[in-house]
Amino acid sequence: MKLIFLRLVWGITILFILTFFLPHSSLADESAESYLNIGLAHSEKGDYEQAIISYNRALEIDPNLEGARLNLGISYFKLQSFDSAVKIFQQILDRTPDESSALIFMGLSIQGQEQYEKSIPYFGKAGKLDADFEQLALFNIGKAHFNLENNKQASEKLNQAIQVDPSNELADGAKVLLKIIADRKPKKPWSFTFHTGFEHDDNITVSQQDLTTGVGDFSYLFEFSGAYKILQTPKFELETGYDFSQSLHDNLSAFDLQSHIFSLNGSYEFKNLDLGLLSMYNRTSLGAADFLEIYSISPSVGFSVTDTWYATVNYTYKNTNFFNLPSRDAQNHGVGFSNFLFFLEGKGMVLLGYQLENKITTGAQFEYLGHFINTKVQFPLPFMNLQTRVSLGYNYFFKDYKHITSSIGEKREDFRTTIELGIYQPIYKKLHAKLKYQYINAISNFAPVDFQENIVNLLLGISF
Repeated sequence: MKLIFLRLVWGITILFILTFFLPHSSLADESAESYLNIGLAHSEKGDYEQAIISYNRALEIDPNLEGARLNLGISYFKLQSFDSAVKIFQQILDRTPDESSALIFMGLSIQGQEQYEKSIPYFGKAGKLDADFEQLALFNIGKAHFNLENNKQASEKLNQAIQVDPSNELADGAKVLLKIIADRKPKKPWSFTFHTGFEHDDNITVSQQDLTTGVGDFSYLFEFSGAYKILQTPKFELETGYDFSQSLHDNLSAFDLQSHIFSLNGSYEFKNLDLGLLSMYNRTSLGAADFLEIYSISPSVGFSVTDTWYATVNYTYKNTNFFNLPSRDAQNHGVGFSNFLFFLEGKGMVLLGYQLENKITTGAQFEYLGHFINTKVQFPLPFMNLQTRVSLGYNYFFKDYKHITSSIGEKREDFRTTIELGIYQPIYKKLHAKLKYQYINAISNFAPVDFQENIVNLLLGISF
């Protein structure tokens, strides 16, 4: 009996040691593998949400189970959760840079984010590492160039993909894209638009001179704008432009306004940022006499916050010279931001912007610090399939003058609210019409710029 008891105690002791002191990774591995297998079963049925739960549980137990990590990324890709997929595939590639499956799905996920050029190196590396992925890699490189409208590069890669195996679905897809490329019209480097119409303004004003007439008048409008792309690559674009406008009044010809604007606009895509630089020269005449000229330069940075939210930050320097009013000559420094929120699958947009402006003038009484807020919403109007587009805008500014205005014996404070309604109506092919209404309510302790104004114009345009 004593011998049996001693053997029992010894057996329990051995079991205790095995249970608590020996490594039990094999038990954990078996559990992690079981969650991986459950995830694969869900993936097989197309139930990727449940598969993701299982893969994550497997990785909690065994973070080194790369099969679970790869399939987790693929599940996010299948659900079009491209940001999450990219993060998972990046984790794999940080550990194993030559994992060809992760490279392929990384490229596909980046294409899902519409960053086509960024996807190309991943496909290129996968195709070189694994012959089984050569055709798939070539096809997707060609597809990336296709979406970037690099027709020559796209055709080259798609034809190479067909040569690998001309009889499968990838080759068929490549042939479809090649047909579309063949039917594409070459992108023209130039564009221009011409408008003509009329306008009624019930209170003719010249804000640059703080002049308000209190008199209304009709005017005839002529506008022309043209642009030419000097250079265009997938990352860099340089464009020059010219804009002309002319108003001819029925009665108040002294307020006829003519403007010439010359511009040079450059943009460069750097990683996830859009870097821009806009330079402009504007020369304006009033009543057939030289009035003012403006030089301006504005660097900017744009970036996507989300798939439907794009933001820009800018700085603007502006030098204004008046031909007959030297006391109003000015230098402006402004900083601001704009937010573009898209809806209705990109057909609608909301703009929210703010600009802070510091104006330094030759005549001290005209210097101010200005706050400018602008908002706009534009959207299609679903009526009888007319493709009508409507825009509603609200603009507000406050100018806080720095010095006393002698005629009123105190510092000026100008407030202005502008409400706008615009309707754009395509008519036939390149022909369109634009209707615009503006209501301006200006409030100031300086009487000449304390007024209300209503402006309506109708323009007929053609674009090429």
